Amino acid sequence: MKTISAVINARLQSTRVPNKLMREFADSSLIEIALSKLNQMDFFDERFLAVAEQPLVDLAKEYENVEILKRDSQAVQRGVNPLKVTFAHYLEVPTDYVFVFNPCLPCITIDTVKLAYDYFQATDYNSYTAVIPTGDWIFDSDGNAVTHKDASNAATNKDVTFVKACHAFHIINVNYFRETGNLWTLERNNPHLVNVPEQEMVDVDTMYEFELAEHIYKKNCGRG
Repeated sequence: MKTISAVINARLQSTRVPNKLMREFADSSLIEIALSKLNQMDFFDERFLAVAEQPLVDLAKEYENVEILKRDSQAVQRGVNPLKVTFAHYLEVPTDYVFVFNPCLPCITIDTVKLAYDYFQATDYNSYTAVIPTGDWIFDSDGNAVTHKDASNAATNKDVTFVKACHAFHIINVNYFRETGNLWTLERNNPHLVNVPEQEMVDVDTMYEFELAEHIYKKNCGRG
């Protein structure tokens, strides 16, 4: 079997939602919900919380099956940083692959992660990412249609043949990242697309999404 570790990347300096991971969310926090799930994922070889800031280091001590993976302070600065800086800690992971588990999707279940793990073990691709179907009409910056080109169809629920990344997880080949500095090529099957349940893919990037996700989590997702 291929060796793979699960890693949660976390930082406190969120740009759009201040203190996003540690602010109160459904009587808990996004990071605590994610760590509780990671703590139970015994099918991975190793489990890590990758952080640089002390409050997150202290929080991880409550989860006996999760180790700290130290990041450089430059990797957790605000904004988008170079891949080689942001993800340098992947090179310290003692497995062939890294399963990057996003703590900003509180409704994803352990069962869904396990299915993705099993699929990874049964297949052989350089990288993987989670996707869901979409009927969105996407245009490029010049106004040209990208996903919807049938002028006779004004609906969004007909012939939904596109998928979009939902960023619930990525699977990264550590050696490929070491050699190229990239996670994938963005060519067909690199990353390979893994379909996941749409109802679990509630992502938090804005304050509006934070409040919406909290409502959905309280109603449908529980504390699992």
